[in-house]
Amino acid sequence: MPHCLTLPLDHRESLRKHLERAGLKVQVEAGDGGSAGNVITNSIRSYKSAAYDRRILLLDADLPPTEAESKRAEQAGYEIILWQPQCLEGALLDALGEPVRAHETSQQLKQRLHPQLAGRHTDSAAYAELFTADLLQKASNPALSQLRRVLLNQLAE
Repeated sequence: MPHCLTLPLDHRESLRKHLERAGLKVQVEAGDGGSAGNVITNSIRSYKSAAYDRRILLLDADLPPTEAESKRAEQAGYEIILWQPQCLEGALLDALGEPVRAHETSQQLKQRLHPQLAGRHTDSAAYAELFTADLLQKASNPALSQLRRVLLNQLAE
């Protein structure tokens, strides 16, 4: 049975393809954007009867869910991973060893990362050159480490 990951629409297909190339079976669903609360509500409503062995919500840390939203997600069987620092792009820049400063916005981080990709940020192949399996295995970014452990069914380090 696949894992279910819910994340922003522009990243879902590229992440799914990248994970498949790494030999992992996952079903990546769009979170339909909006606030963390909206993503949680839509995910619970949309996938409550789907057969997944694990349900993971990948959310940006710059707009995290409230304590009540986190509890609701947990009660529905979801694990939450917050992309840190700030967002997915912050986590990826961190994995590359590039400093991410507290004052930088998610938009600024996107503007820093996207020109480094080998194509559009919505194309999974655009990430392959920079984010090799070796780099992702060695990355110490907390969000990437947590996602790696979840996907490989490993206990926390």
